[in-house]
Amino acid sequence: MLLKKESSKIILRRGEVGNDRDGTPLLINGRGEAYRVNDTAVSLWNMCNGITFDDLFLEVRRISSGNEQEVKKSLEQMIRQFQQISVIELRD
Repeated sequence: MLLKKESSKIILRRGEVGNDRDGTPLLINGRGEAYRVNDTAVSLWNMCNGITFDDLFLEVRRISSGNEQEVKKSLEQMIRQFQQISVIELRD
């Protein structure tokens, strides 16, 4: 779970999107490390364009049919994973 102070930080994309030889989407960080992802992850990453977690959650919730708590938990997990592979940055 993100801390309250983290949920108001600005999320910025880092790196780029590419495709593997078989067409699988890739998120590529600034070090050139590529990670195979699905289209949903790419769409979410594209939304990380200077948005806060709270606003991102509202946007995802608007287009999602899932339970609010489940959506929030999944989104937090995805943001943590994006941070771990250095394709987003959190700023004050």
